[in-house]
Amino acid sequence: MSADTQFHVHHDAPEVVGRRERLGVRLLIVADGAFLFGMIFTFFYLKNLNNSGAWLPPDHKKMFSVASAWIGTLPLVIAFLSHKMGQRNLKTIGNFSIITFVSLIVGLIYQLNQMGSMHFIDEETHSFQGAYASSWVLLAGANTFHYILGSFIALGLVIRARRASVDPTLEKWRIRTAASWFTWIAVSGVICATALSLA
Repeated sequence: MSADTQFHVHHDAPEVVGRRERLGVRLLIVADGAFLFGMIFTFFYLKNLNNSGAWLPPDHKKMFSVASAWIGTLPLVIAFLSHKMGQRNLKTIGNFSIITFVSLIVGLIYQLNQMGSMHFIDEETHSFQGAYASSWVLLAGANTFHYILGSFIALGLVIRARRASVDPTLEKWRIRTAASWFTWIAVSGVICATALSLA
């Protein structure tokens, strides 16, 4: 039996591991971007098609306000900005990661509350009223996915900053990799809010 109990995380150099992790996140961003732009295309296609007035129900009161879309995007932008501020000085990344995490949790709660209180479901048929409602649910689902995954990444950064002792080179790579994701979710949130503003 061996007396060596040292735990080896990776056998590759930290730069190699960092590049590999960053490539994985960038591929996720490309796939998520393709999905998001497909939803945006569908949103505007259905809006311009508008067969038999199917885009919106006759009473337009069932739409969400433009401000609600931007309020739902604000926590994504705050998370991006706070992570960028923490990235400037790695000694403060733990504190800024807490701000990132809290803003994403607040945004997730807001998004789930907004999805739970949708007022464009028909009481009789229990179905969505119009193509706007269906498109809105898809875009809200995309934002929810971004909030969940972003919160998970931010929580990992908070825990790592408080407890872990990791190779500094690998840690820099991981913080830059997380920055790629936080940048993307802020951009996608702005794209979704802009699309909903043009409804």
